[in-house]
Amino acid sequence: GENAGQTFLDVPKSFWGYESIERAAQLGYVNGVGGGKFEPNRQLTRAEFVTMLYRMADKPAANTAAGFTDVPQNAWYRDALNWAAEKGYVNGTGAKITRQEVVTILFRYSGSQSGAETMFTATYDSQFTDSGAIAPWAKTAMYWAIYNGVVNGTSPTTVSPTATATRAEVAAIFVRYAK
Repeated sequence: GENAGQTFLDVPKSFWGYESIERAAQLGYVNGVGGGKFEPNRQLTRAEFVTMLYRMADKPAANTAAGFTDVPQNAWYRDALNWAAEKGYVNGTGAKITRQEVVTILFRYSGSQSGAETMFTATYDSQFTDSGAIAPWAKTAMYWAIYNGVVNGTSPTTVSPTATATRAEVAAIFVRYAK
């Protein structure tokens, strides 16, 4: 049938993020949400994001527990959060995560080394009409991600830095980053 080879019932081959989500599942970065579903258009939570990053890093152990008072000791994402906090990738567990936060954390994970993208700052500033909405702390990371093909704009002229990232978008970003 047309659903053959489809890992998640709600991610058909016609869905824009199908290949990325399939690949992210193969790589072990993402799991479904139960009942054979992935919920690709649901906004990704910070806990889900750090768990994906942790899996991509092969689940390294943390030396210290993160001191977040709002995280239960037995939370399913506790190990991932401890590691990400210890590395300085995250500070806090706020519910949703924006596109600029996603790329900033990935940039930190990659070693925060700026490269050729710095030459394109003026180009990107004029290409993306919403570049002024990128937080100063996220701009280098956003342009690094665009330059390296880790993110695509949400249109040819927008990057939507403050939009909340969906599960499908982040699966696609991780697969592009891992290449």
